[in-house]
Amino acid sequence: MGKVDLTKIFVEEDMFPREISQYEVREYGFLFYNADEKDSFDSNHALIFKEKIHDIDYVLNDIKDFYLGKGIVPSIYQSIDDEGYFLLIGEKLEEHDFKHWTESQNFMALSEDNRIEPNHQIIVRKITEWKDEYSVEIFQKADEPWEIAPIKRALKNSNTLFFVAFIDEKPVGMMRCHVTDGICRVDYLLVSKEYRKMGVGKTITHFLVEYCNENGVKTCFLWPDDEYAEKIYYEAGFRTVSLKKAGRAFLDPKK
Repeated sequence: MGKVDLTKIFVEEDMFPREISQYEVREYGFLFYNADEKDSFDSNHALIFKEKIHDIDYVLNDIKDFYLGKGIVPSIYQSIDDEGYFLLIGEKLEEHDFKHWTESQNFMALSEDNRIEPNHQIIVRKITEWKDEYSVEIFQKADEPWEIAPIKRALKNSNTLFFVAFIDEKPVGMMRCHVTDGICRVDYLLVSKEYRKMGVGKTITHFLVEYCNENGVKTCFLWPDDEYAEKIYYEAGFRTVSLKKAGRAFLDPKK
């Protein structure tokens, strides 16, 4: 793997929704939306940049009008480099009925040797065409059907990497990534509840690392959801390159 460029990583982290949604450009940022799956927060949120905002009341009203007009609950992500911004505008967010919080993101990039021992009973394949069995066997059995439409859309992009794990030819897990300018972002990993704790996630991750090594992908990054996932990624050769506090907000439907 090449030298980690944090600037490019953070730009890709901000802009990844373009792979799974449509968007409109505003002077203050981007409005991502996917009318086919309104429950997907990653597909439906505003991305705002602190330095581009001159009138926060206008921005918040514009965001609300845009998403409510499409029947989508308005939500906002701050740019990954704007740590602490939502704390500064917290009163304004609350005044406009937005709940807000920060969540830790431990950015990890692939930089060491892959030490995962894959389960050889699990076969991983790179998939380019959607099959309905993925909906039934993976997403519905993982209770995350809202991710189906975004992945269908992503498969239309030539830079999408979609890996599916099979046991006895039955799909049991998947990983979606995308590659832009030599940088791979791991977007989503999901395993059917029936097949968890069998090494499916580890085997898919092993496949990803080998794919990157064999295909000249210079940088691969992700951020784990929890400590268990972090241990798997560490074993695969990912190491922490940055810790960030991501700001999130959504319109309180009770207001």
